[in-house]
Amino acid sequence: MSRSACGICAGSLELRFPGKAQAPTAELLSPSNHRPGLHSGFYRCRECGTVQQVAAPGGPELRGLYEQMRDEEYLAEEAGRRATARRLLDLIARQVASGRLLDVGCGHGLLLDEARARGYETIGLELSRAAATHARDRLGLDVRATSLEEAELDPGSLDAIVLADVLEHLDDPPAAIERCRKLLADGGALCLVTPDPASPTARLAGARWWGYLPAHTFLLPRRTLHEVVSATGLIVSADVPFVRTFSAPYWVAGLAQRGGPIGAVAGAAARLSPSRASISLSLGDERVLLAHRVGVRRPRRPILRPRGTPHSVHVVLPAYRAADTIPAVASELPRDAADRALLVDDASPDGTVEVALESGFDVLVHPANRGYGANQKTCYTDAALSGADVVVMVHADNQYDPALSARMVEPILDGRADVVIGSRLLEDETIAGGMPRWKWLGNRLLTQIENRAFGCSFSEYHTGYRAFSVPFLRSIPFLRNSDGFVFDQEIFAQMIARRARIVELAIPTRYFLEASSVGICDSVEYGLRTLVVLARFRLDHRLRRWPLLRRPAVSLRARAQDAQPAAAVGPGVPT
Repeated sequence: MSRSACGICAGSLELRFPGKAQAPTAELLSPSNHRPGLHSGFYRCRECGTVQQVAAPGGPELRGLYEQMRDEEYLAEEAGRRATARRLLDLIARQVASGRLLDVGCGHGLLLDEARARGYETIGLELSRAAATHARDRLGLDVRATSLEEAELDPGSLDAIVLADVLEHLDDPPAAIERCRKLLADGGALCLVTPDPASPTARLAGARWWGYLPAHTFLLPRRTLHEVVSATGLIVSADVPFVRTFSAPYWVAGLAQRGGPIGAVAGAAARLSPSRASISLSLGDERVLLAHRVGVRRPRRPILRPRGTPHSVHVVLPAYRAADTIPAVASELPRDAADRALLVDDASPDGTVEVALESGFDVLVHPANRGYGANQKTCYTDAALSGADVVVMVHADNQYDPALSARMVEPILDGRADVVIGSRLLEDETIAGGMPRWKWLGNRLLTQIENRAFGCSFSEYHTGYRAFSVPFLRSIPFLRNSDGFVFDQEIFAQMIARRARIVELAIPTRYFLEASSVGICDSVEYGLRTLVVLARFRLDHRLRRWPLLRRPAVSLRARAQDAQPAAAVGPGVPT
């Protein structure tokens, strides 16, 4: 396999680390082979940041090598590998404590064996004949010698899928993640572990980083991995460091192998290390990502229905602890303003979900609290995948007037704008509307700074009332943005960089007791993070290195609904 463009986003490539031109062998692909420099050249995509070995084998050739692969040293660290597997299962069990679990690239079956002991019904996929034979004959596991794309598994039939140290070996990582999404049942979880070439550890180690191996085809940076996973509609619930357990001699021997000048010292230490001592640690260059397939719950009496107009408009509401204000939002939302209303609940502990369904909103619930930015990502992704042409965000705390939603989308529908911003400062009656004076002053100050940095003259950057053309959203990598409040400023930087047509619309200010609002400390942090966004935006003009201003890695294309059986749950119906 060889190519001149990125295999993920088709961006241009730059050589990062030359390698040795040699024919790949099954031995070079074994998990225990960490000798440096045996790979072919690794290239980095200038757009999505993915590091890839463009001359690595692929297709039938790669499959044949994996089928022949034997790793005689793998089971020497069985105790540590089992301890590592148990930690992964602990994370999965927080969301999915039982059911059918698939381990893709299961190797000798150690994780499957641990999962079976916990009561999971297990299935493994493994191409290596030697490893699959061990799992079947020695451990009595259901392990099938086939690939993920060829496995005969029914859609929606799995409760958990594990891809640990697998994604980096595949020809097409996005396709593999989409395949997993289809195989998961509603509420099912995908557990991903893969090296991060953008981590400080990888950058510090350079060409000697252990992730640059002959077996690794694609190495996705953390932000890009989030983007690829989220673009399928899966919802991330956890992103934590990956902790491995190995014997002390194994760790030290690895350092000796790739330690450069200190390798000789490490080699001597390896010989002196107690053989039974084990060490559990994270090098900071691998993350465990847990993502879920979450169905949208449909109300029995939708507040909005398709209008049959040429352009589909979706109203989206990010929500957290909004049970008290949702009925007011529903009562003020014009029934002819849009075709659908979706509320995304960020794991609220109150009755937000039940009240939203009773009020007629479609509801999608995050498995865990992820933050305001993560909520917006889910809102916009669901709208794009569901076929919306325009999306308008109305806050569930009723801080922004829902009655203006029709006016917010007019400039986009008329072809005059890509983005519409509801500005509280355009006519500036914010103090009368209840905005605290310190917040008004901070808003004004930051807006002036941002206008200078962006070279614009907008009246406000810090409003949450926004409408977007979905084609514009598809043109920016908003799924790489922060999960926190600074998401709003990052997407504004993306608007400016993409030269979006932005229209401001004057809106009233509504501050009241039930409206969610950040305090002084959080506001200061938000302000500082905004300044960082501005600094990176300015630097990108010269360096062109900020991932948020590059092209998206994958496209958010509308798709047909997957066939899933629906059953009533509370006041709504999941689909």
